[in-house]
Amino acid sequence: MPLKTNEWFTPRRSYNGTHCVETKFTSDAVYVRNNQRPEAGTAVFTHEEWAVFVASVKDGDYDV
Repeated sequence: MPLKTNEWFTPRRSYNGTHCVETKFTSDAVYVRNNQRPEAGTAVFTHEEWAVFVASVKDGDYDV
């Protein structure tokens, strides 16, 4: 889990927080939303689902 929990944050590689996703980690889930339109909805993942996604990104499965 990241250093911040229970609060929204943007990744370090974001473009000054202008066009990025925000993430919030809690003890139960990982929440992801668009920082430009937070009212548009939030995706919710279990910690296990998030771990698989992050591993897949690191493995190059989602390289863009």
